[in-house]
Amino acid sequence: MPTAESIKSEDHLEPSTAELAFRIVSALRAHPHISNVLTHISRAKWGEVEKSLNRILDLSTTSDGLSPLEENIIDLMVGERGITGTILKPYFQAALYRILRPSHAERLIRHVNALHLELEWKVQHPAPSASAPNEPLEGSDDAGGK
Repeated sequence: MPTAESIKSEDHLEPSTAELAFRIVSALRAHPHISNVLTHISRAKWGEVEKSLNRILDLSTTSDGLSPLEENIIDLMVGERGITGTILKPYFQAALYRILRPSHAERLIRHVNALHLELEWKVQHPAPSASAPNEPLEGSDDAGGK
């Protein structure tokens, strides 16, 4: 016979990242405005939205190699820009708290926030392009030419 403690822990079994992504996509599709925006930015490829969320919600994911869709979704989840950002951020976080234990929801929120900060930092500090010369061109004023 199960104890009250074992029943309580079974109620809070953490879903896999793939299951969580599926549930979050379901929640996002249920909101008319968010659904319209995600349909637009994904070109109506909801499988790609789910795949992107699966990657975003994976705690081992870093900002390196994120797709444009993943970057856009992260910005909507955190950036609070425009109507969609101000709607999606609390809606996404509330969905996490409904599905997960508070500590796990908070960990995922911090992870998504960290991804957003990494992306913002990269925008503000772009890597030098490989084609840009490291030294001034000969004959230019910067090279000591006259």
